[in-house]
Amino acid sequence: MRRLILVAIGAIGLSLFSIPSFAQEVVYPKAEVFGGFSISSTPVVSFDPTTFLPTSARNSFMGWQASGNYNLTHHLAIVGDFGGQYKSVTSVAAHQYQFLFGPRIVFRGSRVTPFVHALFGEMRSPVAVIPSTTVLGITTPGATVSGSGFGMGLGGGLDINVSDRLALRVPQFDWMLMHVSSGTVTIPGVGSVTVPGVGGWATSEVRIGIGLVIKAGGK
Repeated sequence: MRRLILVAIGAIGLSLFSIPSFAQEVVYPKAEVFGGFSISSTPVVSFDPTTFLPTSARNSFMGWQASGNYNLTHHLAIVGDFGGQYKSVTSVAAHQYQFLFGPRIVFRGSRVTPFVHALFGEMRSPVAVIPSTTVLGITTPGATVSGSGFGMGLGGGLDINVSDRLALRVPQFDWMLMHVSSGTVTIPGVGSVTVPGVGGWATSEVRIGIGLVIKAGGK
């Protein structure tokens, strides 16, 4: 995961150093739709089923990512970005979602299109997982503890233009920040309980997306 993050940062950095080559105006689409694979690296607290002591580890969640942007000018766009990633931690299913919106600055070229953005909205992410246990033949189901609240995605990416209507995004990289305003304890097959009044920032999540970009219209 660390190697993938370094490659993403390097690709974006090299593209930004090449910004002078984008001085020539390129015809740009009215809108672009992205869809593809998403992987996020998230720290999650779990509990040892034998000792019941908490252990914290970074977990890789895999899932999907989609976004759509309307291009206001040659270099400025408004973006809606959505994602969902999933993983089984200590045999308990966990998931996370992002619903983000914001401005994107684009440096359009005939072959490559790097961009940077700041996205804001709602996020939900697991913060702890309690494994299922069996004592005297009685099994207690596992549970997930998820935080939700205001979220931010700061990052960018690189599109390789295949044609006027199609590009390959390799990749989009985002550092995700979430202010936890409430917590939810979910027990599979039983239900969920919301715990309000939880505060604090979670700033250790990283998300990477790879996929196809379809371009519509032209200006």
